[in-house]
Amino acid sequence: MIQINKKYKIILLLFSILILMNLIQESYAKYISSASANGNFIIAKWAFKVNNQDVLNNQDFSNKIIPVIEDNAHIKSGVIAPTSTGYIDLNIDYSDVAVDFTETISLSYKENSSVTDLVITGYQLNDGEIIEFNNSASLSLNHSIQEENKIDRYRFFIKWKDGTGENMDNQADTLASVEGNAAVSVNVNFIQKASS
Repeated sequence: MIQINKKYKIILLLFSILILMNLIQESYAKYISSASANGNFIIAKWAFKVNNQDVLNNQDFSNKIIPVIEDNAHIKSGVIAPTSTGYIDLNIDYSDVAVDFTETISLSYKENSSVTDLVITGYQLNDGEIIEFNNSASLSLNHSIQEENKIDRYRFFIKWKDGTGENMDNQADTLASVEGNAAVSVNVNFIQKASS
């Protein structure tokens, strides 16, 4: 009987230890907790198209600029010569831009152009009035995300200056027509406006 009593005591002791451990574990579990989460932000878009070309992925849009030479009764159609006038169109689509920004456009005759008398005389924005350039063919516009129109259509007017104030004389004009080229350089920059 003593051995049976001892067995019961051992079983009772083990059972008590199990209950005690369970109570201790439950009381600690009441004070332990954890949680995790991710905060996902939407990144503001910054995507521009110039003459329907994504300029962030392909910055050289030379093949998208097509100069138009205005007809002149004394000059063959489609070619440029002294006194010729024409224009280039530049369409800037910023419908995928989600921040305020400044747009700067600069035009000049290209450095390797043999015709240094090409002058950018002015521009027209969205079929508005023609604004003449004075000293440099450069403009800068601020844009807000609040604007409804998200496409700017520019027309830049070009002239081969001849006569008063020209850089090239008749001999240089003739040489350019034999072995030269006439080219305009266009630079477009977009800069996000800093928040205050």
